[in-house]
Amino acid sequence: MRDAIEMEWSGVPSVAIIHEAMRGSANSMRRLSGVPDYDFITVDYPHIPTAVWSDDEVREVAKEVAPKVVAALVKNRG
Repeated sequence: MRDAIEMEWSGVPSVAIIHEAMRGSANSMRRLSGVPDYDFITVDYPHIPTAVWSDDEVREVAKEVAPKVVAALVKNRG
């Protein structure tokens, strides 16, 4: 989360992708960073939080989050 926020600060369009299990930490990081409304995208179970996934799981997650990433980047650039 912090990496995405810092990339935004440096002018690089970014969006964080985190596991649902880390939502609380991500919310804390964005508040501590002074951007409480910074959006992020979540991946949920059955995908494990450590992101040690099979190739098939990676493809499944990518298909799920890619449109969300594009939408978030477009939304943030208005």
